Parts: sequence; C-alpha cells; structure tokens
Amino acid sequence: MRAEFDRGEHNALVAGDDMYFVMERGTDVHVITSACPHRGGPLHLGEVEDDRLRCPWHGSFFPVGRLCDRAHPSVRVGDAVTVYLPATDHSPVPVHTMVRAGVNAA
Repeated sequence: MRAEFDRGEHNALVAGDDMYFVMERGTDVHVITSACPHRGGPLHLGEVEDDRLRCPWHGSFFPVGRLCDRAHPSVRVGDAVTVYLPATDHSPVPVHTMVRAGVNAA
C-alpha cells in the first residue's frame, strides 16, 4: 500500500493498529515499524544512545543501522515522502506525534 505525507508536517503514519515513524540518518529518511520485535513496545518513544535505539518497555537496544536496513521502502523529494507499507484494510493516516527516536519533531 502506498502512502504519501509531508515530512514538514508529519513524522508518523498510522494504518489500522500499526504505527510507523520516521527516522532521519544524515540526508536519508527511513520509515520504520514502531512495534518492538520482542514485545511490541512503542519504539517511536525510545531513546537513541550511541547509534542504538532503546525500547522504552524493556530496555533492549537495537542498532539504528539495522532498523533502517529493515525500513519500509520510501522516497523523499523535498518534504514529500512516499512509502510502501504492508497491505491493510485501513488507509494510512499521517500524524504529527512527538517521537523521540532520533527524530526532530517538525
């Protein structure tokens, strides 16, 4: 499923029960599933320490590079971001949320 949003206005997407957040590394934008692979914790609320993201629920660290390698395919042109998400019955809705995972909230 294709979703588009303006990075200057939004830093996350919600599709059904799934949340995705934007992580910037250098000039690249990565759209990452917010659910921790261990217990489903909200990774978008995690802290980045030494290029590792800490899950706020159980404290496990995930290398940011590895998370970005598993990001959903996306393209940014200026502030416009297009991302391809897994199919769902719900259309993605861009949201502006306070994410802490290395993201500057616009």
